Amino acid sequence: MPIVIVGGGPVGMNLALDLAWRDVPCMLVNMADTTPNHPQGNSHNARTMEHYRRLGIADRMRGVGLPMDHCGDAIFITRINTHEIGRIKIPTLRERLTPGSYDLAMGPEPLQRASQMFVERILKDELDQKDCVDLRFGWRLNGFEQNADGVTTEIENLETGETETVECGYLVGSDGARSSVRKALGIEYDGKSGEERDFMMGQMLSVYFEAPGLYDVMQTDAPWQFHSLNPDGRASIVALDGKGKFLTWAKLEPGQDAETLDPRPYIWRVIGAEIPIDVLSSKPWQAGLSLVANEFQRGRVILAGDAVHLFTPTGGFGMNTGVGDAENLGWKLAAWHNGWAGENLVASYEGERRPVAIRNLAQSYALAQDKSSLTVPANIEDETPEGEAVRAAFGKRTEEALAEEYFCMGIQLGARYDASPLVRIKDETTPPPASDPFVYVATAYPGGRAPHAWLADGSALFDNFGPGFTLLRLGGGDVDCQGLLDAALEKGVPVTVFEEADPAVRDLYQADLAIIRPDQYVAWRGDALPDDVGALVETIRGA
Repeated sequence: MPIVIVGGGPVGMNLALDLAWRDVPCMLVNMADTTPNHPQGNSHNARTMEHYRRLGIADRMRGVGLPMDHCGDAIFITRINTHEIGRIKIPTLRERLTPGSYDLAMGPEPLQRASQMFVERILKDELDQKDCVDLRFGWRLNGFEQNADGVTTEIENLETGETETVECGYLVGSDGARSSVRKALGIEYDGKSGEERDFMMGQMLSVYFEAPGLYDVMQTDAPWQFHSLNPDGRASIVALDGKGKFLTWAKLEPGQDAETLDPRPYIWRVIGAEIPIDVLSSKPWQAGLSLVANEFQRGRVILAGDAVHLFTPTGGFGMNTGVGDAENLGWKLAAWHNGWAGENLVASYEGERRPVAIRNLAQSYALAQDKSSLTVPANIEDETPEGEAVRAAFGKRTEEALAEEYFCMGIQLGARYDASPLVRIKDETTPPPASDPFVYVATAYPGGRAPHAWLADGSALFDNFGPGFTLLRLGGGDVDCQGLLDAALEKGVPVTVFEEADPAVRDLYQADLAIIRPDQYVAWRGDALPDDVGALVETIRGA
């Protein structure tokens, strides 16, 4: 078996699907025999949705989660049945998908609100149909040994006790925060583990519940998210299906046992009324985490997702960063399997993804600090002119403090690999652009995501990229590129040529030629090929 993946969460399943899309056999080992039934992250950002578009499953993802016209706003309230004090306007899914919208100008696939629980079911269903994926749900990795040529693993069927020895070229541990693979390697996390603060720091409670009657007591329209701010405590409630299923996060009080407490009072104090609530599941979790592993790879064993970076959910960056890990790793492992990878290609994974994780973790933690630092005024619920003034002032402050949490386009689309040995920037005349977590500016400067454009035939430029590298010929120029294609062919490197004469696309890329990596990042650009096309091919294949 070329590749064994341990951990069948969204990262492991995305890596398996990416490998299957590239016709690379793999095995996925997951201890649970089903996907989770408790909701977690519910924001699949624009870059993650572009990944699903390439895999051909973006439309399936659009079919779960909030309905097309459900309000996307985040509303700040004292309680659901009393006062709205602030609101952050967020487009509905239909508005995001409307031709000419801001979202579709940024990329072909806008952010999607859908519980990770629903999405994981789709991912597993897709994997069930892939002949080249040996799916082992209900199996455990007992241990592994590696040498310079590969890894020997022992896996066990948890129902029958059957064990099996599996040889593989690479082992990928995407097995979460308590990763057995990471622990076996002796790799540690560095960073912040979450101080105890008022909200989104320290011990929290996550409750999945059903309460259709909640819609009857709302004093506002039905939003995507409520965030309550009252003297009894703070909590967020997120709509999962627009019909009555919700997820809430509340701060656990010292000494409380999350396994035995009744979570309904937490929800009632947000609502302001003791309406019927069916608690479907409840579990504790640790907020305020900002941890990154000091190594992402050791020899033939690689780590991805929560196994190497742990986020607080503020901003929804954790799962999406993990999907980015899978996207980065998939094509490199495929290149190794197909024999054209340079000796440094797979090893480039850590150097490209660890800085992105550190950047995203810093922004998520800063957002969590902003949220936790808000102190609720004691008289915020007073039905007096003074109480009304307090609500207006605090609502404005809350809107200003938390506005960027719900967008962060720079985080969604602006991850860069400027220091990567796979990216050639020596032909550029200016330094790399700044990487702003809030603002995304499309640029074809090597090291960043290829700029998006809609073409005259209605397709996205991304839709025309090949599964290997893509050589873009832009603006209708006639540069002779045969030398590059010959050099790539000599090394077995797959290259698709795509020509687009629209001058607007050429202006967007600021070059007549660009080489796009298999993960849709720009590897090189220029108006003419360099003299050393062989060296350029060696760079992009990680030689």
